[in-house]
Order: sequence, then C-alpha cells, then structure tokens
Amino acid sequence: MKITVLIENTKGELEDLINEHGLSLYIEKGNKRILFDTGKTNNFIVNAQKLGINLENIDVVVLSHGHADHGGGLLSFLKINNRAKIYMKRKVFGDYYSGNILFKKSIGINKEVFEKYSSRIEYIDNFTEIMEDVFIITDIQRNHKVPEGNKYLFVKEGTKIVNDKFEHELIMVIKENKGICMFSGCSHNGAVNMIEAVNKLFPGTSIKALIGGFHLAKIPAIDIFSTSQDEIDLIINKIVNEKIEKVYTGHCTGEKAYNKLKQGLGNKIEYIRTGSEVQI
Repeated sequence: MKITVLIENTKGELEDLINEHGLSLYIEKGNKRILFDTGKTNNFIVNAQKLGINLENIDVVVLSHGHADHGGGLLSFLKINNRAKIYMKRKVFGDYYSGNILFKKSIGINKEVFEKYSSRIEYIDNFTEIMEDVFIITDIQRNHKVPEGNKYLFVKEGTKIVNDKFEHELIMVIKENKGICMFSGCSHNGAVNMIEAVNKLFPGTSIKALIGGFHLAKIPAIDIFSTSQDEIDLIINKIVNEKIEKVYTGHCTGEKAYNKLKQGLGNKIEYIRTGSEVQI
C-alpha cells in the first residue's frame, strides 16, 4: 500500500507544492484508489496534478468528520470526478463551529455538497466493509480522555450551539496481508479510544500503522500546544503496549506535541508533510 500526503499544514521537500491547514491522503492498494479527506480548498487537487496523480480515477472518498479542513475540497473534487462514492457518517451534514463563548466561526462543509451531489453520498451508521478489505468504524467508546482542544469546537443542535461530541467522526481500516492499517483525520474522540475501537472489531490483529492527526494542539492552525504530559504518555503507552509498528502523524497533532511523542516513541513515529510518501 502506498500513501501520498496531498495536503498537510506544513511543506515537505517538494517546494512547488501548496500546504494549508488541512489533511488529504491519497491511497493506492492493489487496484484500489482511495481518497481520505480533501483538505480545506482545491489545493489538494493542484498538488495531485503536480505529483502526477489523476483524481478522476479515485474509486471512493472517505470523510473522517464534518470539519472544512477535511471536507472543504470535496465540492471541487466532485466536479472533476464523476464516479467515486463518498462515504461519511450521517452527522457530517451538521453545522460546526470553532471559537469560544463569545465568538464562534463556522467550520462546517459547504451545504452545496449535500444538496447537489446527494446521489454520490453513502451515509455509514454501522461497522461496514465499503469495498474489499476497506472498513469504516463508526462506534467509538470514550473510555479515556478526549483532546483538551475539543472544548473550542461546537455543533448546532436545534437553536442552541453546544460543545461537539464528535458523533460525526469515523475510523477507516484497511486490511493488509499481515495486519491492518488504521486512519483517523483528527482523533477528536481520543487516539487511545480509537485504537481500542479498532481492537474491539479486529481482535488479535496486529496494527501495522496508525495514520492521521491526534488533535493535540489547542489551535492547530497556529500550533498552540495545550496537551498535558499525562495525555502524551497515555498515547505513547497505548502505542507501545499494543505493539503498533509505525505511526505517521501530522496536521492537528502539531509539531510541538509530535516532538514530545517522538521522545517516547523514537523511530516508531514519523511526521508526514505535504508531498510525503509512505510505503506499507
């Protein structure tokens, strides 16, 4: 399996690529072409063209959750690809905000996506195999702490705006020959909780790689670090105890939190940047 980072907050070695606050991963496994998240704008499409990746050939798109830095480029994608099904949880359709008690900014996905392209969307409510060896996990139990930065994220329920419980977040799992790889956009439900959700459905199966963000930065766009060392240690211990072979992280993890994770995980963890390629 080959993973190419089409968009991430930081610029990698390829200077002509565009970076932005967001995440988009292009995944090739055999004859399957999967897009996991679409970044904030159409910049992931521009980068794909520069990398020689034809997004018209994408078979499926999986949206990790309903924030614009992961689904903002979806409308642009749908205009150039007329075949891929889009998989997401039903509550991705909601109205989401970031901010504080005084000021809140909309961070939801453009509603035109749901109105104009409803026939392309598949809402997933339960554990589902969307194509051979590619699974969506929707049920994530919160047995451990969730990221502290969640307190700055909100959802509209009726006429009220309340703290988001992230019922719109999912996990993607791809089965490999000798284990599985799990993908998370931001791990708003907590990285440890999400690892446990995977283990529950794939008991005794080795996790070869964990790919995605951990939301350890309070404000990821400017990498303000707010996570306690206890939370960092909890993630490190879980990764070590579960014998997860490799971790590829970036985006909302933040480089400051990454450096702390690196101290505990060493060469088991790598930071992914715009243009990074990973072979699993």
